[in-house]
Amino acid sequence: MSRRDKDIETTAARQSHYILWCKMMGIPDPCGPDPGYVQIAAMYLKHLQFGVNYTNKDGLRAAIFSGYATAIGLLLSFQGFNPPVVMADLNNEGACIISNCKKQEDVALQRLPLNNRIFAELQRSAINLKSPDSEKHTLFDVTCMGRFIGPRVSEVGQTSPTKIDYHVYPSGKKVMKAFTANDFVFFDGSGHIIDSLSLTDASSDLVANVKCTWRIQKNRRNGQAITLLVMADKENPKICPVRAALRLVLQARRCGQPDDCPVACYNLRGKLAYLTGKRIAALFREAVKKEYPNTPKDELAWYSAHSLRVWACVLLDEAGMTPEFIMSRLRWTMDG
Repeated sequence: MSRRDKDIETTAARQSHYILWCKMMGIPDPCGPDPGYVQIAAMYLKHLQFGVNYTNKDGLRAAIFSGYATAIGLLLSFQGFNPPVVMADLNNEGACIISNCKKQEDVALQRLPLNNRIFAELQRSAINLKSPDSEKHTLFDVTCMGRFIGPRVSEVGQTSPTKIDYHVYPSGKKVMKAFTANDFVFFDGSGHIIDSLSLTDASSDLVANVKCTWRIQKNRRNGQAITLLVMADKENPKICPVRAALRLVLQARRCGQPDDCPVACYNLRGKLAYLTGKRIAALFREAVKKEYPNTPKDELAWYSAHSLRVWACVLLDEAGMTPEFIMSRLRWTMDG
């Protein structure tokens, strides 16, 4: 069978399924000029999403939905009626369903989560460097902490390695987007705050937890805080999120960074530089290629700075957390 014949057969099958669905729904005629057929087509597309289609599959792709919409449109056009799904019409209900499905697919394809093997490679590549204040050390520590809090890229990275990103309010007020050392408050085992000025490398033996505060967020829930505890696994202190936060603060200070400026910075040939979203993506992909040399180029592009946030979501899901808890922990709103 030629490709054209197969397409014709598929279109006919979709049209037949639509006609059958209309009968099941008590709709006497599947075609007509009434505006209500726009809603009927939208209802049909929603049923398709839940597996009510001639292949009995759920989770259909946007392209498949478009195919069904085209088939329905042809069926109506044969009788002189307008197609019920018009993609150019932003208010068309069926078009909105297809458009939203496409957006969800785009988000999913743009970002793949990290995993333990990639994480281990990030650690190895940092350890192999002589300088403890390198870009890779900064990224590893950000990843250590980030797999628990799922930061947005603006919270740990800048657009430029030499400039700080700010959120500007309508009033003209500017607020730094990224975490600073002042956003981390460390506590000892008795619950007492450890004076930030007394923090040293030796503090890792005293620190029991750290409170991370978001001064500004995309969801506007500014001031939200999460407390992380020191990992009980004494054999792997390097991957502890609390110790990673401490290392970030101490490294920034060694680089001459004030505590009220972005903490995710490093020493680049004697000059202070900031972690950026592009470099995070590049280093993640570098680690992926080392662990998975046969990764296709198009799949490699699905790893980005957002992969850390996706990984945090995956880890929470694997731990059995509810969707509501995950949304709260990762500071998601419905459109976030």
